[in-house]
Amino acid sequence: MALSVVTNTSSINAQRNLAKSSEGLATSMQRLSSGMRINSARDDAAGMQIANRLTSQVNGLGVAQRNANDGISMAQTAEGAMQESANILQRMRDLALQSANGSNSSEDRDALQKEVADLQQELTRIAETTKFGGTSLLDGTFGTKQFQVGANANETINVTLKDMAADSIGAYEVTGPGTAAAANSLGDAEDVALATNTGTTADTWSLNGTSITINAGDGAADIASTINATSSGVDAEAVLETTLVGLDAASDGSLNIGPDSYDLSTYGGDSERLAEDMVADGYDVVVTDAATGALSIKATGVNGIEIAGGVSAGTASLGGGTAGAAHSVSSELHLSSPEKIGISGTTVDEILGGTMGATGGTGALTTVESLDISGTDATGAQDAISVIDAALAQIDKSRAGLGAVQNRFSHTISNLSNVQENVSASRSRIQDTDFASETAQMTKNQILQQAGTSILSQANQIPQAAVSLLG
Repeated sequence: MALSVVTNTSSINAQRNLAKSSEGLATSMQRLSSGMRINSARDDAAGMQIANRLTSQVNGLGVAQRNANDGISMAQTAEGAMQESANILQRMRDLALQSANGSNSSEDRDALQKEVADLQQELTRIAETTKFGGTSLLDGTFGTKQFQVGANANETINVTLKDMAADSIGAYEVTGPGTAAAANSLGDAEDVALATNTGTTADTWSLNGTSITINAGDGAADIASTINATSSGVDAEAVLETTLVGLDAASDGSLNIGPDSYDLSTYGGDSERLAEDMVADGYDVVVTDAATGALSIKATGVNGIEIAGGVSAGTASLGGGTAGAAHSVSSELHLSSPEKIGISGTTVDEILGGTMGATGGTGALTTVESLDISGTDATGAQDAISVIDAALAQIDKSRAGLGAVQNRFSHTISNLSNVQENVSASRSRIQDTDFASETAQMTKNQILQQAGTSILSQANQIPQAAVSLLG
C-alpha cells in the first residue's frame, strides 16, 4: 500500500466501520430502552404493518370482551325483573284458583280481585322501570339490539326483549262459534246428526307452520285432539255452553253429550235429578230456574250435545230458545297460544265462524291486564287461569332465551380471551425486543466501537510516517 499524506484510506475505512458500530449501538440502546424491536418503519417495514394490524385486533378483542360482559349484565338485569314478574303471575294464578272455588261469594271474589288489580299494576310498573344504563328493557321499546362481540365489523350477537307489561302478555286466542242445528220440534221422529262447527269438509290447515289434517265430519273435540297431538305450540279445547229448557213429563227423547246418553223419559220432567246425574258424569250442570226446570250445561272435550229420538210430545229444546228451536248444539273450538297464532286453510272460515280467512291470520290477545276474577260465578277465574298460564309461558320462553344468550356471551368471552392471548403473543414476537439477543448485540457493538476508536487513532498517525521521511 502506497504511503500517502493526502488520502488516508485506513482512516476512512476505520471511520466507516466506527460509524456502523455506533449506529448499531444506538439502535440496540433504543430497542432496549423502549422495549420495542420496531420503533420506526425503517426498522422493519413489513413487520410494522403486520404488528399494527395485530394491534388493532388485540385492542378490538379487548373491547369486544367488555361489550360481551355488558351484554351478560344487561341480560341478568332483564331476567331478574322477569323472575319477579313470574312470581307476581304465580300469585295471581293462586288467587284465580281460589276465586274459582264454589265456596266463594261475590264479595269474596271482589276482595280477591282487589289484590289482582294491584298485582296487574305492579307488573306494568316493573316493565316500565326496568332499565340498564338508561335503556328500557321490558316496556316494548328495546326490540332487537346487536352487541359487538368481535374485533371486526358485523361480528355481533342479537338480543331481543319483548314488552312484559300486563297489557302485553297473555294468551292469543281464536274461538270458533258452536252452531245450533235446527229442528221442527222434539216430537219429530228425526235423529239429528250432531253439529260440528259446520266443519264437514276435509282439509289441511297450516297452524303456526305445522300441518293439521281435518277429516270430514270432525267436531270441535276431534279437531282439538288433532291439534294438541302436534307440536304447533297451540293449545286447543272444545268448549260447550248451552241451556236445556222446556223439560217436562212428556219428554221421552234422549239427551246425548260426549259418550253419555240420558233417557229423558226416565226423569219425568225432573231437571234437578237430570242435573245430578250429569254432574256425576263430570259435566258442569246447574239448575238455573227451578220453576221451569231450565239447566245451564257446560262441558269440555265434547263435540256437542243433542236431543234425539222419536217422541209424540214434549217441549224440551237446547240453546235457550223456544221448543223445537234446536235439536243440537256443537262445541266451540278454542285455540290458545302464548305467541301469535298463524292459521290458514280452505275450511278455516267454516270451522272458526269467519274469524279467519283462507290466507290465515292471528288471534286476539287476551291480556293479563284485562283479567277479572270477581263476579257471582267462577267464569272470570277460570278464564284467568289459562291466560296467566300463557303469560307465564311467555315469560319463561323469554327467560330461557336470555339464559341461552348469557351462556353464549360467556363462551364468546372465553374464545375472545383465547384469541387475544395468541394474537398478542404473535405481535410480541414481531415488535417486542428480545432482551437477551439485543443485549448481546449491544455488547458486540460496544466492543466494536471501542476497537474502532482505537484503530482510527492509529490510522490517523499513518501520515506522520510520511512526514518523518522528509526529515
